[in-house]
Amino acid sequence: MRLHGLEFPDDRLYAPEHNLWLREEADGAVTLGLTAYGCALYGEIFAFTPKRDGWHIEEERSFGVVEFAKAASSARSPLAGTLLVSNDAVVRQPGLINRDCYGAGWMVRLRPDDWAAARGRFVSGQAALDAFAERMRLDAFDPDGEQVQALRRD
Repeated sequence: MRLHGLEFPDDRLYAPEHNLWLREEADGAVTLGLTAYGCALYGEIFAFTPKRDGWHIEEERSFGVVEFAKAASSARSPLAGTLLVSNDAVVRQPGLINRDCYGAGWMVRLRPDDWAAARGRFVSGQAALDAFAERMRLDAFDPDGEQVQALRRD
């Protein structure tokens, strides 16, 4: 799926208000990563500092800090759970998030406290595209901006 040239794979769930994607893993874990839209908003990412493995993350609380060109931002979790593992490759090479946000640039894996209850809050497919289109409208997002052009795959 694409919106303004940005990719949103249809095999993911999305938390548009957090600019994060979520993927259910076979072992019950949930992998989180920054969306292409999040990458376009932040620009080049210079550092990702996650919380420690084993740390319990409350919903809406930080699972790490993302540093980019002009600021830093707390990466807030859209669900409560225990941080199983952070992506060491991204910690060492944070630009990997920009280069492959849906693949090797994933950020953390959580063991959700109650995935069955939380899962329904996330969107996929056309609902995800509609939600991101609204976020872009509210953010006065420029789809022709330089950061977006760097991420385009069409």
